[in-house]
Amino acid sequence: MNVRALLTLILLTTKIMAGKSQTNTSITYVHNPSPSFKSQFLQSLMTVLGKKNTIEKRIRTNRFSSEAVEPPKVLLSDFQTQVTEINHRKVWMFKPKQDASSKVILYIHGGGYISNLTKYDWRFIQELLVKTNCSIVVPDYPLVPVSNYSDVYAYFEKLYPVVLSETSQENIIFMGNSCGGGIALGFAQKLRDENKPQPSQIILNSPWLDVTMSNPDIIEIDKKDKLLGIKGLKMAGELYAAELHPTDYRVSPVYGNFSGLGKISLFIGTHDLFHADSRKFKQKMKGQDISINYFEYPKMFHVWMVLTGLKESQHVINQIATLINRND
Repeated sequence: MNVRALLTLILLTTKIMAGKSQTNTSITYVHNPSPSFKSQFLQSLMTVLGKKNTIEKRIRTNRFSSEAVEPPKVLLSDFQTQVTEINHRKVWMFKPKQDASSKVILYIHGGGYISNLTKYDWRFIQELLVKTNCSIVVPDYPLVPVSNYSDVYAYFEKLYPVVLSETSQENIIFMGNSCGGGIALGFAQKLRDENKPQPSQIILNSPWLDVTMSNPDIIEIDKKDKLLGIKGLKMAGELYAAELHPTDYRVSPVYGNFSGLGKISLFIGTHDLFHADSRKFKQKMKGQDISINYFEYPKMFHVWMVLTGLKESQHVINQIATLINRND
């Protein structure tokens, strides 16, 4: 190879590597401060109260939290509020009264597909409204056992055009907690496959990414998780998936393809069963050369961020606000 050809090859390689470094703008954050006393106390309390078997008990006794807790009066008075319906289920839309940004968060609550919005969701939403100045759309989407994944996707297919009518796609953020994270990531993949507008960001808080619960690393984490039980989650996942194969991306989005999606950010604690699949997801993203913002909180439990009295929750809320307000 002559000198000119060698220089050309070096220049080309440099450009390719530069392009990759510009495209892949991943953030990996590991929270350094020790867990707060309050967070440790709550995990001890979960053990005493037997919270780990809650989902299993509710399914076996047919006790499902199907009704959403109504938003508190302070939320309704402090923010512009609009209430509408999709498929006979409520959708709340909140907007700051002053200095509202053009960005809109589609907030998809958690609850293992069996439980609805709680007072903790509303407190978290209020904090997000204050810290981000975004508008927030909060749907009361269908739940099992009356409904399954098909009804949930049909609901969001009707809701999403309403969200798009409020702003442009580059201003839309999907945010999902727990099973809501699974919905957010699965629905985004479906939108991409159908060549429909993609949100600019997808923020996943303690996401449930695989209803099979088959990751072998879950067994070790199960000893540390005081809130989630493997058996109950498997039962809920089977109800949600219905006739669909449990590894279909619509119910287990970790098995999907992640190219062409909005920028993904994920928050997870190491005392959370879903930590195993969150790390698996991170590695799959890396394998597909797709950037991801990954935030790991040692010894924190499932969806701690909705408990706004925790300093770790406030830290996450501030990080979310920074992510949303970035211009890249």
